[in-house]
Amino acid sequence: MNKKSIVIAVVAIIVVVLLVVFGGGTKSPVSGQTVKIGVIGPMSGDAAAYGQELQKVVSYRIAQINAKAGPNDPKFEAIYEDGKCSGNDSVNAFQKLTTIDGVKIILGGFCSSETMPISSLANENKILIISPASSNPKIEGSGSFVFTLSYSDKKIAEDLAKEMSVYKKVAIITEQNDYNIGVRDAFLEAIKNYPNVQVVSNETFAKGSSDLRSLLEKVKVTQPEAVLLNPNGGTTAETLLRQIAEVKNWSGYKLYGQFSYIPDNIRSSVGTFTEGMTIIDAPTLSDPEFIKLRDDIVAIKGGKLDSLGSYYTASTLDGIDIITGLISKLGNDSEKVGRALSTEQFKGFIGDISFSGKNFVKLNISGKYIIEDGKAVLQK
Repeated sequence: MNKKSIVIAVVAIIVVVLLVVFGGGTKSPVSGQTVKIGVIGPMSGDAAAYGQELQKVVSYRIAQINAKAGPNDPKFEAIYEDGKCSGNDSVNAFQKLTTIDGVKIILGGFCSSETMPISSLANENKILIISPASSNPKIEGSGSFVFTLSYSDKKIAEDLAKEMSVYKKVAIITEQNDYNIGVRDAFLEAIKNYPNVQVVSNETFAKGSSDLRSLLEKVKVTQPEAVLLNPNGGTTAETLLRQIAEVKNWSGYKLYGQFSYIPDNIRSSVGTFTEGMTIIDAPTLSDPEFIKLRDDIVAIKGGKLDSLGSYYTASTLDGIDIITGLISKLGNDSEKVGRALSTEQFKGFIGDISFSGKNFVKLNISGKYIIEDGKAVLQK
């Protein structure tokens, strides 16, 4: 190589270094743009606490991401729509986000009853949906544009069945929506592994019912030794618990529940009635970085995150981080982002995240909680 070639090569290297150092590096495909991300959750109705807390987490995290954005990075805007844990409302929310707001990627729905009805629309229209919380096992196999960061209710139901297998007569009371029906069906399948256990009562009530007294009297007649309370979260969960506590001349049964009974406020109206109740849910997350971030959100946004709990707070944060990261890298392209989600691995607050071509994140976890002195205490 002659001197002239050497000089040219050195100059080229210097130019590249200067470009990188002073901001002339590779630009995002959406550099300088504001990308809209849809968010579907129950902002009103019986489960409104979940949607309102979801909005706090999303708005806080997006503000953080935008504040740290460099000159070559996009900004993000969350567009919130109320799915009300209802199929019809979720479909309306999906249509508004995609046809009016032009959203291509949606965080949601939060509830299984929101996510399942829009799955076919997502695949048909190539709109990517990533749920932080939908857990109905039927979501598996729902198409290449649908993902959920939740654990599957199949695992929760299996652990509930194992816990309740020490009894001969058990009952289950279920609210009629996709999440709870998924838990019920998985539980009834799992309990078959314990032939000495008889399901003496399997009652279902209409979504959002406020008077369950006649149903509870029917369950009482069967005299179960253990009762699994399986309502949706929020107002209905509190109503069911309060009315079962009021049933006269019925005692000696053990209470079991799922994530709807983790929040202390849902149990507070019945005093010590739930002492000793067993709840199966995701384990509490104790990562110091996550705890600090959660506490910062509460301090800045106010209120609490008790309804989401640690897992769904973390999965919401992970959902936003993954979505914004992939859009910055690949552009606002639902197909490219979907393929990356399906094949790549990510680090998140809920742990190592991968889908490996599936709809559910690869997790096999649950936590056992016992109500002690009014608190849901994770068992070691």
